[in-house]
Amino acid sequence: MVVMTAGQLVLASGQTFNRRYDPFEQDQPQVAWGIDDNGFNEMAVEGLTRAETDLGVNGTIYLSASPEDYPVQIAQCVTDGNVLCITIGYDMMDATWNAAGLNPGVNFAIVDVTWEDYPDNLRGITFASEQAGYLAGTLAGLMTTSKVIGAIGGMDIPPVTAFMLPYRYGAQWADHDVVVLFDYANDFMDPDLGAQLAQHQIDQGADVIFGVGGPMGNGAILYAAQAGKWVIGVDADAYYAVFDGGAVDGAEFLLTSALKRVDNAVYDTIADQIAGNFSSGSIMYDLSDEGVGLAPYHEAEASIPQDVQDHVTAVMQGILNGEIDVWEPWTYRMFLPAVVK
Repeated sequence: MVVMTAGQLVLASGQTFNRRYDPFEQDQPQVAWGIDDNGFNEMAVEGLTRAETDLGVNGTIYLSASPEDYPVQIAQCVTDGNVLCITIGYDMMDATWNAAGLNPGVNFAIVDVTWEDYPDNLRGITFASEQAGYLAGTLAGLMTTSKVIGAIGGMDIPPVTAFMLPYRYGAQWADHDVVVLFDYANDFMDPDLGAQLAQHQIDQGADVIFGVGGPMGNGAILYAAQAGKWVIGVDADAYYAVFDGGAVDGAEFLLTSALKRVDNAVYDTIADQIAGNFSSGSIMYDLSDEGVGLAPYHEAEASIPQDVQDHVTAVMQGILNGEIDVWEPWTYRMFLPAVVK
């Protein structure tokens, strides 16, 4: 966990994973702790850093060794006199809820977690993952040459299917002939399993694969990219989180990543607190406030035709202005002539 105190503000992030996953590397650690993860923790720190520059916030970082430290560190943040605690990730869900109940005079927010009901001092921050998933599917549907693409999810649960189902819809609206394969690993941590599922989809003809599932999903896209297939990352920019800024083989096959902009969510929450506008309940970030979107195309940009890039941009505008419903599936419609006897 990372806890950052900033004057009267605190940012606490949960378990993170090491920045890249090589399914062929033996004895590689699966989990790392800290802010230099090229993922949610690092994006959260970027949001706080921007708040330091723009809003006069000063930050201090505390590191913990295990999830058992979460309630201890959050309690320490409260003891230190902070009036806002922001926690990052579903693994801090219980600790955050409990701390909010115990400390009604302190405001709390958690990124990527929501509840149906809230105490007055707790905010749940969520993201319109479906919008980013639809854009990723649009790009995949336009870039496939085999007319078969795939998505590999950690589990068949709403946070995962919120990316995967609109990915299918976006691809099939972009090209009605595209077949979209789904596989669920029932695991988020095993990159070797992700690699196996990627090979399974490649064997079925997939030439674009979307990995939606932590280290497992990262293992899938790393394997597929190194096999010469197009891939799409999730949550954070996989160009850094998986391919180490281009230092890892296969980076040229990363089309993009479907992003959750944790940095913007953290910055906005701090700004709300400072302005006296903090509110409890669920806050949704979407394309309209740059809460979700696609990462830069990086090394793949030269291989993505301009008309494809323009089409993706047009679809994004269609989502923004309400012309495109990302939950509307493509269905083949058959019209049979009426027979009058």
